[in-house]
Order: sequence, then C-alpha cells, then structure tokens
Amino acid sequence: MSSLKRNLPPLTSIIVFEAAARLGSFSDAARELNVTREAVSRQIRALETHLGLSLFERNANATTLREWSRPYYEAISASLESMARASQMICGMDDAEAEQPADTQALADEGERARILVVDDMPANIRRLHDVLRGRYDVVAHTSAGEALNWLASGGRADLAMLDVHMPEMAGYALCRRIKLDPQHSRMPVVFLTSLDAPQDETAGFEAGACDYIARSTAPAVLLARIGVQLELRQTSAALEHLLARRADRLDQAEALLAEIGQKIADYGS
Repeated sequence: MSSLKRNLPPLTSIIVFEAAARLGSFSDAARELNVTREAVSRQIRALETHLGLSLFERNANATTLREWSRPYYEAISASLESMARASQMICGMDDAEAEQPADTQALADEGERARILVVDDMPANIRRLHDVLRGRYDVVAHTSAGEALNWLASGGRADLAMLDVHMPEMAGYALCRRIKLDPQHSRMPVVFLTSLDAPQDETAGFEAGACDYIARSTAPAVLLARIGVQLELRQTSAALEHLLARRADRLDQAEALLAEIGQKIADYGS
C-alpha cells in the first residue's frame, strides 16, 4: 500500500476531475464545487501532468472524456461515492441534508460572475482597470469614498473591493477601515491598487485591513492572478464558515434533545 500511495495524485485534483467528467463541463463542475472555473482547469491540468495524459476533449461548448479516461473515471467515481457515504454515516447526515448547497456569497462564472468594487478618483485609472477586469468580472466603479459607502449602505454587494490610496474627502486607508467596521461587508476582501510602493505605504494598507497591496505597474496577468487568489480564499472561507455553522446547529439540537430527555427523566422520577 505504501508504494501505491506514492503514485496517488492530489485528492483535490481527483475530486475536480470526477465532477468535470460526470457533468461534462468545467463550468458546471465549478458551480457544484463552489470554486472558479480557473481553479477547475488548474486542478485538471495538474492531474493530467501527474498522469502524463490528456483526459478531456475540449471545445467551446462541451468537455468530453477521452476513451482512455472513462475506466479511470469509473474507478474514481465509485471510490469517491463510497468515501462520501461512509462520511455521511459517521456524521449522521441524511441524503437531503447532504445534497443541500452551501449558503455562501457565491463567486460564480458566466451567468453570475464575481463583482468587484473599484474606488478611484481618477476616471482614467478606472477605465484602465475596467479594461483588464471586464472579461472576467462585473465591475462597479465610484470616484469617491462617499459614493462607494452610500452604494454599500443602500444594499450594494461586491465580492472584492479595489481601492486607490490618495483620494479627496477620504483616503483609501480610511475607506478600508470603514468597510471593515460594517458587519455587512467586513469580510469582503479589500485590495489596494496604487502608485505608492514604499514599504511604509504597504504596511499602512495592511494595517487598515487590506488583504493585498498591488502597484499599478503590475502586469495585468499578475493582477488577475492575485485577484483570483483572494476571491478563491474568500469563497473557501465562506464554505468553511457555513460548515461550522451547520455543525454548531447540530450540536445545539443535540444539547436541546439531551435537556428534554433529562427533564422527562426528572419528571418521571418525581
């Protein structure tokens, strides 16, 4: 067994491959697993590199298993189902509960893309950033901190905020602190995109609550990659929070049941 384990690919890649093969679509697999399509593609590439084989026929409309991939998929699918059912039995979870989707602030692709809030007092900067982001994300832009705060207060929601530092009325650092103080938006990742690149400026950004600090000179591909990392981290965190909340609910229910049983025993004894 120990020698076999050395040939195993990462479990994450296996799970992503099974979903993509079963659903016939990287996008559908991303929605089911609650990750981005780029994350699915990356895991599939990692598995293909590990195996030294191309697993899928890809085109614009569909993803189809290659002939030699189907036996591999069938073996993996059966194994994952057995693992899932064993875990389900241990957790005491019924089928309906196991199929319930996570209630997270979804970061989706295609039909419902992630939304990025951009705040910069220079329209030219907003246009350049919009040109980079528009192919992947929905962009909501404001030219002042006050406008952005009013939009958030009126029910506006974003998956990530990108702020300039130097702005009239309210600097980006102060805006970030205001966002982090609002319970409705405190967990939204905030990234500073600025021409200021001194160490003390970067330190001030992180102290204000930002998760990343990016110079405007950063290449678009690197900028997109760093945004993608923060969105994936937020999505993973939301999924874990949901899981912990469900576990807490189950514990509360168990304690209530025990209290009820204890009361019945006490009433019976009296």
